Amino acid sequence: MAEKYVQTLERSLDVLEVLAHAEEPLGVTEIGTRISLHKSTVHRILQTLCHRGYVERKKDSERYQLGIKIIELGIRFFNDLEIRKVAAPVLGDLVKVLDEVVHLVLPDDGEIVYIDRAETSQVVSMHSKVGRRAPMHCTAVGKALLSTMPEEEVRHILELKGMTRYTPNTITDPETLLVGLRTIRESKISIEKEENEIGIICLGTPIFDYSGRAIGAISVSGPASRINEKGIEWIGEELKSSGQLISAKLGFDFFQKS
Repeated sequence: MAEKYVQTLERSLDVLEVLAHAEEPLGVTEIGTRISLHKSTVHRILQTLCHRGYVERKKDSERYQLGIKIIELGIRFFNDLEIRKVAAPVLGDLVKVLDEVVHLVLPDDGEIVYIDRAETSQVVSMHSKVGRRAPMHCTAVGKALLSTMPEEEVRHILELKGMTRYTPNTITDPETLLVGLRTIRESKISIEKEENEIGIICLGTPIFDYSGRAIGAISVSGPASRINEKGIEWIGEELKSSGQLISAKLGFDFFQKS
């Protein structure tokens, strides 16, 4: 029997998702075009969402953006995540040692979502932001997570999401990526050299829960020159140790699983 959904709620969520992915506030017609809804329907939905604080209308215009209530819900969600609570102090200590940006991500629908970021005193400009999504095939955290999956699942994700080329270094051949994942599976350290952003090197390692399932990953990122100068091998080992500590705090027994 087919599932029955509330159409108005589905459409309201479509509106919120369109605004979430937009680079700037959108007008009623633009929103309607993107989700194939008549502008009168979009307008009614926006009025309700504005009334509840989930959407805001820009002053002196008919353009809309996400409201403060969405941020409140997002913060509540992030703060309630056990992995984030457990990882936060470990990430803080890792930043003190490496003095580079550290990220915590979760996998979701064949992509990764940044759920925490520990800042460095160094100057670094990166695309990553808490709440932002990124592909798996060209990020260190993504490859760390892919390395824990069966090959059939990896192939399914690559087929579903594609392997977009973001830089000249991006791996776009599934077979080449799979070979690299076998190495990561053994070392528990993934290295991404300017595959997602030019000038940035990133290292990643998976996080496991009590059952041995990879539920997230952490990474260290920085300018290529600085990462190379500090030493990729040293950074990788420090990162791996931090990942193992977080996993142990979540109940993972490395001796029992090895």
